[in-house]
Amino acid sequence: MRKQLFSTLVILLSLSGLIFSGSVQARMKCWKNDEGVRECGDKIPPEFAQKSHEELGKGGLVREKTKRALTDEELVEQQRLDKIKAAEEKELAKQQKKDEILLNTFSNVEDIERARDERVTALEAAISLTKGRNEKIHSELDKRIQKAAAAERAGKTPSEALLKDIESLNRQLKNNEVFIEGKHAEQEVIKTEHAKDIAHFKKLKGISD
Repeated sequence: MRKQLFSTLVILLSLSGLIFSGSVQARMKCWKNDEGVRECGDKIPPEFAQKSHEELGKGGLVREKTKRALTDEELVEQQRLDKIKAAEEKELAKQQKKDEILLNTFSNVEDIERARDERVTALEAAISLTKGRNEKIHSELDKRIQKAAAAERAGKTPSEALLKDIESLNRQLKNNEVFIEGKHAEQEVIKTEHAKDIAHFKKLKGISD
């Protein structure tokens, strides 16, 4: 009986040793010293703590690798590269969204050209309307200028109200000219944008000129 208990105790102690050995081995870490020689132990010396090292699992296999800590200069550079990458990814996502909208909105090149012409024509209508208004303003302005000239020939000073009317009409003409120039500029922007859309649409669809 005593012999049996002794055998059981030996087995238990052996198992405990194996478990303890496995636990130590699981915590084993390896690093390289200043001479580049690989060293291992359960604790990394403080002077090597910021350098790269490996943690070993059971059987001495590498379970985890830890890279060395970056220097301040490397951290700044990494942050800069991360910002560039984030900006590129954001721009790529933005472009992919535009591509999706372009393909979902138009079925062919003719659809894009039709949309372009409709926008240009709408602006042309606004330009024509403003030009018509300018003709009326010019007519009213000529009348008031003639009236002011007649008053001066008669030796009189044109009334303040008449002079204000002339100034107001001139201002309206100037504003309308600026408006017309702006609409012409919008037309050119639309033509340029749709030309790019057409070229990109063809690229996405694999259409050759």
